[in-house]
Amino acid sequence: MNKDTYQRIYQELESSEDISKVSRKYSVSISTISSISHQKTVRNVKRYHSRVVQKAPRMVRSWYKGKTILQLAGQNHFPPVLIASIMLKEMGLKSKSVIKNPAILNNKRLKQEVIQAIDNDMDFSPRGHEVQSRLGDLGEALIHDWLTDYDLDFLTESDLNKEPNAKTPDFLLQESIDVDGHTVKWIESKALFADETEHNRYQKKQLGFYEELFGPGMVVYWYGYLDTIIPNNYFIADHTFFEAMGYDMDKLLNHSLL
Repeated sequence: MNKDTYQRIYQELESSEDISKVSRKYSVSISTISSISHQKTVRNVKRYHSRVVQKAPRMVRSWYKGKTILQLAGQNHFPPVLIASIMLKEMGLKSKSVIKNPAILNNKRLKQEVIQAIDNDMDFSPRGHEVQSRLGDLGEALIHDWLTDYDLDFLTESDLNKEPNAKTPDFLLQESIDVDGHTVKWIESKALFADETEHNRYQKKQLGFYEELFGPGMVVYWYGYLDTIIPNNYFIADHTFFEAMGYDMDKLLNHSLL
């Protein structure tokens, strides 16, 4: 994706309600738009979290006066589950336990509103985390099928990760292969769209180590990437690489986090 299109998409994604509209407008898969929206939400949370936490006493007072958790989330432009969590802590409750199981709450109104917050938040709710994990599993399964179909010998991350904190790719090939003119020894799967910020984060966190340890490799950003990204000693691909070989991308591309 070119940077101009990406920036326009990024700016137009004000909330999850914009995902379908933006997807249609730019003819980009809803999963790709959903991934960009999720990244924007996470970055805004990191930027404004401490500021919102400072408002906790005021939000709780507003809640007791009749404002709902969803209304307070809207006013603060913050994910409902995180607003609920901040307020629960301010009320002296164990927020993690409550978010996992709202039924433990005795206050009927609070229980109902926490459930509503969870149902309206696909970025930070347990269900949202499950969906993102499932998409990651789908991407890895497709690479596994590809390597198996071509009768290539490989080790998976679970095979390699025998030591605590070991940095290992999702797949390590027993022998290097040629992929579109690129030598590939390892493969990393990411069920996301990669802009420069996201790519640089993974470069520092993982990819650079794989290069040093194993040599050239391949990174799959399933939902695409900016064409301004300059890879190091690895090849970058997205879903189109696998579509060209006849693999079914439907579950990955038509799955929204909504």
